[in-house]
Amino acid sequence: MAINEETHSNTQKRTTKELREYQLRQQRRKEIFEATKAALQLVDLTKTETRTFTIFSKERLRTYMQNPKSNESNLRQLSKFLYRCSHSYRRLIAYHAEMIDLSAYSIIPLVNMTEDNNPDDILASYYNTCVQVEKMAMHTEIFKCLLIAWREDTFYGYVYEDDEGFFIYPLDGDYCRVSSVNYDGTLNFAFDFSYFRSHTADLEYWDPEFNSKYNSYTNDNNLRWQELDPARTICLKVNIDDFTMSLPPMIGLFEPLIDLIDLQSIQSIKDDLSIYKLLVAQMETLTNTDEPDDFSVDIDTAIEYYDRLAESLPDCVSSAISPLKIVPIEFNNDQTQDVNRISDATSNLFKASGGAQILDNDKISGSTAFEAAILCDTMMAIRPLLPQIEEWVNRYLSYVMGDHAKVKYFEVSPYTKSKKKKELLESGQNGVPVKLAVASLDGFSPLETHSLDFLENQVLRLHERWIPFSTSYTQSGNATAPEGDSDPITGGAPTKDEVTDKGEQSRDNDSSK
Repeated sequence: MAINEETHSNTQKRTTKELREYQLRQQRRKEIFEATKAALQLVDLTKTETRTFTIFSKERLRTYMQNPKSNESNLRQLSKFLYRCSHSYRRLIAYHAEMIDLSAYSIIPLVNMTEDNNPDDILASYYNTCVQVEKMAMHTEIFKCLLIAWREDTFYGYVYEDDEGFFIYPLDGDYCRVSSVNYDGTLNFAFDFSYFRSHTADLEYWDPEFNSKYNSYTNDNNLRWQELDPARTICLKVNIDDFTMSLPPMIGLFEPLIDLIDLQSIQSIKDDLSIYKLLVAQMETLTNTDEPDDFSVDIDTAIEYYDRLAESLPDCVSSAISPLKIVPIEFNNDQTQDVNRISDATSNLFKASGGAQILDNDKISGSTAFEAAILCDTMMAIRPLLPQIEEWVNRYLSYVMGDHAKVKYFEVSPYTKSKKKKELLESGQNGVPVKLAVASLDGFSPLETHSLDFLENQVLRLHERWIPFSTSYTQSGNATAPEGDSDPITGGAPTKDEVTDKGEQSRDNDSSK
């Protein structure tokens, strides 16, 4: 189907804001469609009981694993299912995605050490790079990419940028596959253009590249898979040891996740049974009679009173009428043991993930072990993905800017930033140029840091008007004081709010003199 020039023109005029709103509308449409389909399936009682079990049982998972290459789509859908119905799996995915903090970075201009460098040219390149990186806002835009990568192994995205902003549009992994590797290690991917046979409306919003290549596909079925423009695409892969296959990185946890879901479902049924009561109205027979079924109360009268009883019972209590003696029926269970069983299963799941002690608070003991576990998790999340992101950002800057300063991201997570900052401060004491890096770890981008510096020192001149408090860094003296004490007149260390037992005793002795 040919796409007319008017459609091309309309597509080119779409802003990133419109594209973002379109994606949100599409996501909402998918959710409504899935909810409607699920509701219809609930009406069909013959399918309700078996659908989830048949598709996502452990037996089916093992079948998928016997031939993972041909079941990539099934395993991807299973990972999506677990992500939506298992809070533990969702926490694990988010935990690893949050480890990469792209707000911590430096922009480094390329300086030739063997030739004269023009300061104005270097400043211009540095400033233009700061502005472009600020516009891209990768520290927020990348999170959705990392969530998908950790859920499905490979993230495929298409970049939209105009004067209003920058936006990465996620593409369906079922219609994408890695096709080549660039010289810098970044990945390119091909797109299955048969996608538009059932998503024709998307052509109005997607980039003209999709229109053009879809037209080529309609004229030649051999062009079903075509590589997209590397200047407009981003591809991130967790399992970098195999570019030919995409398997969810945490596929080894799928069986215990299914077990945990089943255990919670069983517990829910047991909880319902634990409050369930059954009242039995027994119809007693006369003892001194030769007639069978000679009840002490007329049957019609007994049924009349039984009906009144049944109407007054709450939902969790049922009733029955019987001429026989009934043995008491108990549905109680040891709820404490059941709760512990689920807790242990959840704890074992986090332990099997290879770390993530912070997600299992009861198992954290000792700061040293905690820091080691966090460092292990940080490296596991950062090492495969951060180099890909850094190389891609610099490659994209080359496409849109030409010559530019280099962007370097720090190998830190939100849990290790403070330690890295301490290391940089110690380096700064030895003259290492790390002032901007320290500000970045405080949450300020290079452009924000320079802007605040100009505002405070050149415009407001706060360094002349604001006098710092007297501390051990701003005063000196030769007098000494007992441990835990200080003397603002003679100098020395300031009084500390937290002191040792010995220091507290020293203060008490001085005050009693």
